Amino acid sequence: MKTKISMKTIYLILVITVGLVGLGIGSTYAVFTATAEISNPISFSSNLTYGGDIFDTVEVTITPNSSKDVNFNINNNNNIAGVNYATWYIYDGDDNDIMFTSSSTSTDENEGPPIGKDGNVTVYLKVTNKTSNTITLTMGVITSKDDIVLPSYMKLVRLTEFYNLTLTKGTGVSTVYYKLNGESSYTSVTSSKTLSVASGTTYSYYGDPSTGYKMNSCTASSPCVGTISGNKTITVSATVNSYNLTLTKGTGVGTIYYKVNGASSYSSATSSITLSVNYGTTYYYYGIPSTTLYTMSSCTVSSPCSGTMGASDITKTISATSNSYNLTLTKGTGVSRIYYKINGASSYTSVTSSKTISVKSGTTYYYYGVPSTGYTMNSCTASSPCSITVETNNISKTLSATADKYTLTLKKDTGISRIYYKINGASTYSSTTSSSINLLVEYGTTYYYYGILTNSSSNTVASCTASSPCSGTMGASNVTETISVLYYS
Repeated sequence: MKTKISMKTIYLILVITVGLVGLGIGSTYAVFTATAEISNPISFSSNLTYGGDIFDTVEVTITPNSSKDVNFNINNNNNIAGVNYATWYIYDGDDNDIMFTSSSTSTDENEGPPIGKDGNVTVYLKVTNKTSNTITLTMGVITSKDDIVLPSYMKLVRLTEFYNLTLTKGTGVSTVYYKLNGESSYTSVTSSKTLSVASGTTYSYYGDPSTGYKMNSCTASSPCVGTISGNKTITVSATVNSYNLTLTKGTGVGTIYYKVNGASSYSSATSSITLSVNYGTTYYYYGIPSTTLYTMSSCTVSSPCSGTMGASDITKTISATSNSYNLTLTKGTGVSRIYYKINGASSYTSVTSSKTISVKSGTTYYYYGVPSTGYTMNSCTASSPCSITVETNNISKTLSATADKYTLTLKKDTGISRIYYKINGASTYSSTTSSSINLLVEYGTTYYYYGILTNSSSNTVASCTASSPCSGTMGASNVTETISVLYYS
């Protein structure tokens, strides 16, 4: 590109500076027509009728934080081969205050290749005021058969490049917030978002975590910031929170097995344990009974329990149930009532017949009996009850009593030589010649006795004879029986 400017170019610049826009000037140096319509959009036409440098200009005023379209239509009417052109601007402020972009997909290049004979180009521009003040700039087009040369205070229009800024919503993020170029408020999206962002644009973003998650960075209180200089993809990510899962080992449980946070195999503990479990993950657990006295209530090796970790600590109790077995208490002869106390009961229950009850394994039960009249308990009395701990089998216990014995006194009158007796279920008689005998006879049993006369005669007989012995049932007191001689007249 050349570095010098022709006299006619300097002359035209001076004309532009004093505002002689649109004035038809007859000159041996340039003959052209220019029209500018101040509207939105601004449409500007330049007709080339001379082979030298031609400047056409228009003033553009833009309100704060808004844009205006400026369209340049350049026609080569003079059949000048290979005319170069460029769009330019003059602005007294900071160049960062304005941004040039294309306003149409059908636009030609804003600084283009030479225009052929009878050719034309249309440049569609959008000028954006990025400030909070109204600004005015001068825009124009220069055409030349030679290389384009601009004075220092004129600047070529450079279109701002746009890049894709993709904000990807990672796992555990519910909402992504973003704003561009210092906007006063954030825009929110609940899915990933791709934005077309001008080069040099400053962007800010942050995320809100879903329940059970926490942001890794880029939070509302400390958003992330960047400047776009190329296509960029950013993943806004969060980390899952962990909460406490406490597995409590209940009575009868020997070992706890658990599997958390996606583990492939179970770990074990012989006491209660607290685990850190990731939110939303599934945990598994089961127990093994401590002894054969217990059976797992649930959560077994074949059917483990499971749950999904929520957003708070949780406690699970793994319990086992004592096995139950039958305890049969049989009421033996001479026992009138049975008393029993099982499974930690505070008082006794009584029954008047044999009783079968369900007793938990590992528990101690107590029992005793009350004898019927004329009996004495062999053991298991109210003052000294029997007890036993049920383990793994059904149990049967018989409460027994022994009949009391009372004194049976057998006496014989004069004339009776011998006493015969049979007591306590004996099969044969015993005898004595004593005048009396004291015998211990069990309560409730039948005793038998008779006598033999000293001198047998036709008019005497014993009161209890061998063919017709006397008998009685032993009561609960001593008894005296006398064998006498009966006389017949």
